[in-house]
Amino acid sequence: MSPKRFKASVKAGGGVLVRQGNSKPEFLLVHRPRYDDWTLPKGKLNRREGYLEAALREVREETGVRADHPVNVGSIGYQTDQGNRKVVRWWLMEAADMGKFKPNNEVDEVAWLSKAKAMKRLDYEADHNVLERADGLVDDPTRSTIYLTRHSPAGEASDWRGKDRKRPLDKRGRKQSIRLAAGLDGHPITRIVSSEAQRCIQTVRPLSFSILLPIQTDKRLGVDSKAKKVFSLIAELDGESAVLSTHREVIEQVIIDLAADGIDLEGPQKWAKGSIWVLEASKGQVMAGQYVPPA
Repeated sequence: MSPKRFKASVKAGGGVLVRQGNSKPEFLLVHRPRYDDWTLPKGKLNRREGYLEAALREVREETGVRADHPVNVGSIGYQTDQGNRKVVRWWLMEAADMGKFKPNNEVDEVAWLSKAKAMKRLDYEADHNVLERADGLVDDPTRSTIYLTRHSPAGEASDWRGKDRKRPLDKRGRKQSIRLAAGLDGHPITRIVSSEAQRCIQTVRPLSFSILLPIQTDKRLGVDSKAKKVFSLIAELDGESAVLSTHREVIEQVIIDLAADGIDLEGPQKWAKGSIWVLEASKGQVMAGQYVPPA
């Protein structure tokens, strides 16, 4: 599959509705009789409709609830049963007006549940990921997840005769970039940022196609950058779930510095091509990290 064939063609907006229960936040799930599944309210964009506009409308139509105070949770991508690729952009929303739920052909039942009970009832892994991030934002609006990613294989630098920043992924690297997208696009992502190097941009291009988010470039992710510059970028990503595509030299510095500061790091101190360090941050400061080997 080429990166372009990874591009989503169906667009939808969805809402993670929250209200304060007796002791814990509760989230609203919907049951769809057509699929006999429990999921989060969402629906396709109408003509000339934006993602957020669609999310608010679908929530009202499916549940009877009018929502407000939307907070960006992120975008996910997946392949539908019909073979189309679909992107859904999610928002955490507060229930402003409960309205009255009316069972219909699309949704015949709704349920307000605690996170733990909602996790057990939801039928799809991507919904679990969306709810997990949304619940984290309820607890801490500054909570961010950073997917610090090393670029995929790009051949040997000694064999490339052009400028190093223009060195592209090789065949193995292109395949790995698609596997990387398949592993990340089921997690809500709000932003994709890359080094200006071609190999870093190409590594996250299939993901960009899948969740329809542009790739931003930032010199702080360049091969000659320093860890403190990466930490300054992370500090700007409060409340976001961002993929940062960069180089071994940069990731090595970041992880060594975090380890020296006593940050809880799960897994070996490695940074193989196509691997990810998933960093959890609050108020702009990294609190924990986990190594995910290449797909």
